[in-house]
Amino acid sequence: MKKLVLVIAFFVVFAFGVNAIEFSAGIGADVGFIFTSIDTNIPQPFLLNDKNMTRWGISAFLDAQYIEANLGFKFFVFSYSEGGSIYEEGYYIYEETDNFFNLGLKLKYPFQITETISIFPLVGFDYSIFTSLKAKDNTRSISIDRDDVLPSDAIDRFSINLGIGGDFFVGQNVFIRGEFNYTFLLNTETQKDMIDEAKSFGYNLSIFQSGPVFKLAIGYRF
Repeated sequence: MKKLVLVIAFFVVFAFGVNAIEFSAGIGADVGFIFTSIDTNIPQPFLLNDKNMTRWGISAFLDAQYIEANLGFKFFVFSYSEGGSIYEEGYYIYEETDNFFNLGLKLKYPFQITETISIFPLVGFDYSIFTSLKAKDNTRSISIDRDDVLPSDAIDRFSINLGIGGDFFVGQNVFIRGEFNYTFLLNTETQKDMIDEAKSFGYNLSIFQSGPVFKLAIGYRF
């Protein structure tokens, strides 16, 4: 039900913007770094080794002046600290890449600086649907698809973004778009289960993930 509400909101809100003064579309790529902060009194939990990750993505966007919708793919790359992270008994993961299909929506308010330059503050969200992951441990490579995960939405990610962007027109209708976002990742269902399980054993556990993301895109104004 949660997924259905998000998808409906994604398209309904965008539909209200199609009558905006300016309409454009394009394609871009982004890269960022996510910091993980874990506060717990569990003695040396394995997830303490899961500190930070790099994320990058590619996406197409539709822009209705005050609203931007994105469709694309996201990739989260984990590099574990010394000793790795225990994936299953006897194996230690040293590198992992999680792959997602992503839906994004942003609200923005553009300010025209010159005839060719505009800037805009923005706020938005991303709903990232897990598709697969690949990991390397001390003896082998591991691949997991969405069908292998129970429940299937256990690793899906929801994030909130705040930032600023700008458009630079290099022709009458062609423009380059740059954005800086600071993204806040909400806990996945798997992380929530970890927190609940820790509490059931009398431990405290909290997981907070956030970090900067930079995006560069090229677009065309209709």
